[in-house]
Amino acid sequence: MLLSAYKAYNETRRLKKIAHQVRVYGKVPAGVKQDDIFKALRMGAPKHSAEIWGVLSAKVQRALDGTMEDRGIVSVREITQAFTKRLVDAMCDSAVSVSCFNQHRMGAGSAAETDTDIGGTVTFQAGSQSGNATQTHGSSSSIYQSVGTLTAGSSYGCREHGLMSLSTGGVLLDRSVVTNIDLNTDDIVTWTYSLTCNFGG
Repeated sequence: MLLSAYKAYNETRRLKKIAHQVRVYGKVPAGVKQDDIFKALRMGAPKHSAEIWGVLSAKVQRALDGTMEDRGIVSVREITQAFTKRLVDAMCDSAVSVSCFNQHRMGAGSAAETDTDIGGTVTFQAGSQSGNATQTHGSSSSIYQSVGTLTAGSSYGCREHGLMSLSTGGVLLDRSVVTNIDLNTDDIVTWTYSLTCNFGG
């Protein structure tokens, strides 16, 4: 009984620490699984309120030999003001949609991300657009997940990812600056973006 309580106590402390690092610093401790992040954010959601988080992970397949590199979670922010406005507009007008955010893009820009970023902020590279990516629930019904596969059209250092509503222009849902990923022509990057919606009881 005491051992079980001790383990539960340590697990709660671990999850609270993860939630604190994500919320305050926008960082994820090395080796933490995506589901643990979701669990930590749900546990620490402010009382009587809702919050939305974007979690981005990446895998790279090398054109040279087919080697697959799992980069894990590469970013946990930044959802834009433009998207939150679009969300409210959709609740006010049935002609406005939020089911169209399935255009993944990647680029070389490294300017600090901010919630005021717009589509033109992302420095797109050749082969940087995914077209209509998959859209589904993530590990729970409160998570929207989109998976986009992009093929590098040239060699460059990938530093950013954006999720858009249209293939040209449109609204930027989330822009993420990531640790540099060196890409060669025809390397394939699979981006998984999870928009998790939590509520405090």
